[in-house]
Amino acid sequence: MKLLVNMIQLAIVAAIILPILYIWETDKVDKFCQKITPGMSQETYLGLVEQDNVKLVEVVGDDVLGGQWHAIVKTHLPWLDYQCQTNGVSKLVVTADIVKSEKVENDEQLTD
Repeated sequence: MKLLVNMIQLAIVAAIILPILYIWETDKVDKFCQKITPGMSQETYLGLVEQDNVKLVEVVGDDVLGGQWHAIVKTHLPWLDYQCQTNGVSKLVVTADIVKSEKVENDEQLTD
């Protein structure tokens, strides 16, 4: 009986904390993405990542030949598929957009 009460208490606390964490993390990524402007240098972008304490998970591209690159900033919550995807050319930012990952949608399509 005591275990059941503890589990109910834990469920209530989780039901309160998880929405707050969701709002906190998505808001942090939104605000970061809004600060990104076209023409911003890659150094300024990386400084902003550090300043805003967001999670940069991927930077892919060919800067040796001045090619295109993209970077992804995600929330710190692993189960939340919410990210800011930034595209650039050479050492400059071109676009920054909020993207909800399609991983969940693809998983649903596989089961249909």
